Amino acid sequence: MGLMIVLGLLGAAMGSFAALVAERLVRGEPFVAARSRCRACGTALAAADLVPLLSWPLLNGRCRHCGVKIPSVLWQAEILGAAMGVAAAWVAPDPLRALLLGLWMWSLLALAVADLRWFRLPEPLMAAAALLGLAVALAGDGYAWPPLAQRASTAILGAALGGGVFWAIREAYFRLTGREGMALGDVFLLAALGLALGAPRLPLVVLFAAGTTLALSLLRARRKGRAMRRLGRVPFGAALALSGVLVALLPGFV
Repeated sequence: MGLMIVLGLLGAAMGSFAALVAERLVRGEPFVAARSRCRACGTALAAADLVPLLSWPLLNGRCRHCGVKIPSVLWQAEILGAAMGVAAAWVAPDPLRALLLGLWMWSLLALAVADLRWFRLPEPLMAAAALLGLAVALAGDGYAWPPLAQRASTAILGAALGGGVFWAIREAYFRLTGREGMALGDVFLLAALGLALGAPRLPLVVLFAAGTTLALSLLRARRKGRAMRRLGRVPFGAALALSGVLVALLPGFV
C-alpha cells in the first residue's frame, strides 16, 4: 500500500511534467531549467499554481493572474499519471520494476498528450519510450527468468514486426491512393511498443487503439454534425500509446 501511495503521488507529478515536456518539445523550448509561465500573460507561476491534482480545480481551470482558461488535458494528465503509478505498484513484483514500469508508462503519457494537442510525436519522447520499454523487457518479470539474450531477442523481434507491419501498411496505402494515411511517427511508436510488449501483444494494442479511435471519431462526427470522412486527422498515436499502457497492465505481463 505504501508503494502505491508513493508512486501515485509521484505519478501525479510526472503526469504534470509529461504534459510540460510534451508542450515544450513541440514548441522547441527548453524544458528542464525554464520556469513555468502562463502562456497568455507571461506571468511566472508560483508553487501554489503547480500543485499536482489540486491547483487546477482550486483555480477553476483558469490562470489566477489573467483568468485565461488552462487546458483541462493538463489536469487529466496528472490524474492519468497518478493512476499509472498506482497500477505499476499494483502489478509489478518489486519496487524497482514498479518504478521502471511507471517511467515507461509516463513517457507514453507524454507522447499521448503531444499527439492529442498538436498531432506530434516528438522524437526525444519516442526515444525515451523505446529505451524505457527495452529496459522493462530486459528486467523480466522477477519470477520466470529466461536468459537475457532471449529477452533481448524477443524485444527486438517485437520492434521489428510492429514497425515493419505498420510501415508496409503505410507504404501500400500511399502507393494505392497517393496519400499518406498513417504518420511515420505511428510506425516508430508501434516499434517502440514492440520492444516492451513483444510481438504477441501488439495485435491487442492495435485492436484497442483502432476501437478507441473509431469510437471517438463517431462521437466527434455526431457532435459536429459532419461525416467521418470530413473530420480530418485523428490522434491515432495517442490511442496507440494509451492502449500500450492498458495492455501492459493486463495479467501476465509483469
